[in-house]
Amino acid sequence: MHYLPAPDPNLDIFRLRLERLLQTRLCFIEHILFPRCVYITDADHNNDIEEENFYLIYELKKDPMGLSQAYIHFFQIPFHLRNKGMGRQIYQLFEEVVRNQGCKSIALEARVNSSNPKDNTVGFWGRQGFFSYVSYAFDDENYPMIKRFV
Repeated sequence: MHYLPAPDPNLDIFRLRLERLLQTRLCFIEHILFPRCVYITDADHNNDIEEENFYLIYELKKDPMGLSQAYIHFFQIPFHLRNKGMGRQIYQLFEEVVRNQGCKSIALEARVNSSNPKDNTVGFWGRQGFFSYVSYAFDDENYPMIKRFV
């Protein structure tokens, strides 16, 4: 992995707050699949068990109306920390950071697994205030959702 310095001091503070919550060292990295994105993951990445890693990959861009928007490409809490309120706490920290950066909304694609309802993230994101903004076909694996700030 190619470690990067924090893109700005506020993001380094965010990383430190995440480290306290997760009780693990985190780092910013550069990844060819996510150019221009903020990519935060475990400094001691577990290559054997991918579900035990933390990931937050997002970018700041403009929405169709030209307003600043955060787009979450990937958000994963380590498997052993799930269902303990950690995802909500981390999301709230993230929302605070992007609001302070001037974002007016956050968009993402929630995961849908029609063959395994426990492998869906739509409910989690709905509880964070997100809603669907396009029509959805039952066999789709991704469910576009957005949260707008008033």
